[in-house]
Amino acid sequence: MLVDTLIAIGAFVLAISLLVAVHEWGHYIAARMSKVRVLEFSIGFGPAIWRRKAGTDQTEYQLRALPVGGYVRLLDEREGPVAEEELHRSFNRRPYWQRIFILAAGPGMNFLFAIVAYWAIFMVGIQATAPLVGGVAPGSVAEQAGLRSGDRIVAVEERESPTWQAAVMAIVDQILGDPSVQMTVEDDQGARRELVLDLSGQKKDILANGNLFAAAGLEPMTDSRPILGDILPDGPAAAAGFVPGDRVVSAGGEDIGTWRQWVEYVRSRPGENVPVTVERNGTERRLHVLIGSREEAAGEDAAGPVSIGFVGVMQSPEARSHLFVTQRFGPVEALERGIRETGRITGLTFRVLGNMFTGDVSLRTLNGPVGIARYAGEAVQISGVAFLTFLALVSVSLGILNLLPIPILDGGQIVNQTIERLRGRPIRERTQLAVQRLGVALVLTIMFVALFNDISGFFGPGG
Repeated sequence: MLVDTLIAIGAFVLAISLLVAVHEWGHYIAARMSKVRVLEFSIGFGPAIWRRKAGTDQTEYQLRALPVGGYVRLLDEREGPVAEEELHRSFNRRPYWQRIFILAAGPGMNFLFAIVAYWAIFMVGIQATAPLVGGVAPGSVAEQAGLRSGDRIVAVEERESPTWQAAVMAIVDQILGDPSVQMTVEDDQGARRELVLDLSGQKKDILANGNLFAAAGLEPMTDSRPILGDILPDGPAAAAGFVPGDRVVSAGGEDIGTWRQWVEYVRSRPGENVPVTVERNGTERRLHVLIGSREEAAGEDAAGPVSIGFVGVMQSPEARSHLFVTQRFGPVEALERGIRETGRITGLTFRVLGNMFTGDVSLRTLNGPVGIARYAGEAVQISGVAFLTFLALVSVSLGILNLLPIPILDGGQIVNQTIERLRGRPIRERTQLAVQRLGVALVLTIMFVALFNDISGFFGPGG
């Protein structure tokens, strides 16, 4: 637990520091390009733990103790006196379009980071869960729509769904508008069907709690095929003539569709002689195996050791291959997909925010630093690709957050500059101060809600 917590904290600090640096670097580069003098480039808040002045402008670079933000301080007459010879380098003296360019460059750099991250991910290749339907609950929306166990979700609303994540994102994106979701599925024989998943009765629950699978009554396939791997030379399976690569079709007249079913069948029949049908090189063969018996420690409800069956086989690594898909592309197509994925995540996030204002999406979906730290810690322990995917998602969220028209954020500053442009004169200082206080209150409210959700999730069930 302690190690996981330390990993989560470390991953959080790394993620936030990197993404804040990317964001502020966007402002910094845009200011330099616009000939505005940069006075200070700071990562973090609180006491400075490192600082250095460099460059012809003697910009002061700082690292501060709390890595939860950052800022770029520009030469600006509204913040202090400016020497006559440097007035042309003051932010407030630059043309309107340059000021907007500088303000928008921070969020823009976050979106660019996400594109580059997805580009790298698609070139390296990602392994994801295949969009195969596992269980379908009786009487559920999924069953009513005609979904069956073993179906592959090919497309949602005519959008390809090569992975479970793609299918889920497309479904969520659709129900933000129309809860009737059109799907194209394919059975294990390759036959395609068009279905409509009516989630109108579950929309609120899905958007509030994110339990799409439970609400729809379906779950992804997690069990592997009953394909045999290594076989013990002196075991019952070897004596019966089983060979590596055999796929168990049936046993004792019962259909066997998964490795779990095969294991449970064997374990429950110690000492029995049963007929087993296997598929070998495209041809079915019928074998007879005398299931072995061995003692196993009893469970809590049993008085003593129990006998279980065994046949001496291992699962083939190929048995799970159908559960996953690998997406890997060349540089050009990977870049195209990176742009598309960033755009898709951006659009979906804006739609979720819009539904929060209408009340269709619960504020419980907001996450704060604790939630981000947990996700970061989990991602960094899974793989580098998982952590990079996490960074891309958070970078998009950071870009969108800063574009919101809230005073003190980049979006609010853009609105402020635009109003001044339309009025032809600056907004009164008293009005600006009141608006800034409102902006601080809004940001603090968002942070409070996110932190409350973090704490609730941490101490609640499953936290």
